[in-house]
Amino acid sequence: MNDVQSILLTGYERKAEQSVIEKWMRNGEENGRVKLPQELGIGAIDSYEVRGYPFRSAGTLFRCGNENSLITIYVKRNPARDQDQDLIQLMRIAQRRFAEMFKCEPGGPPQG
Repeated sequence: MNDVQSILLTGYERKAEQSVIEKWMRNGEENGRVKLPQELGIGAIDSYEVRGYPFRSAGTLFRCGNENSLITIYVKRNPARDQDQDLIQLMRIAQRRFAEMFKCEPGGPPQG
């Protein structure tokens, strides 16, 4: 039985600089860092604490049309799940929905 309460937070920037993802990655704990698959862009999965709660988080800078865009996803840690795989799948869905919402073609790693 999995009776851990779940929390999901998301964010995005339609036009983002590479320095934004670099800062985000510096702020994450390097303990337990997992790189995201290259087709999702530049990013990683890290551990964070938000308002006293432990979170697992994915952030990626990716190309959508002619723009570099950023998506971040935070989920409250749940030891009963493989949250790294969950976050990879959620990021794929988020990028696909982002592309539909902003009418752009997702293209993997950012430009320049």
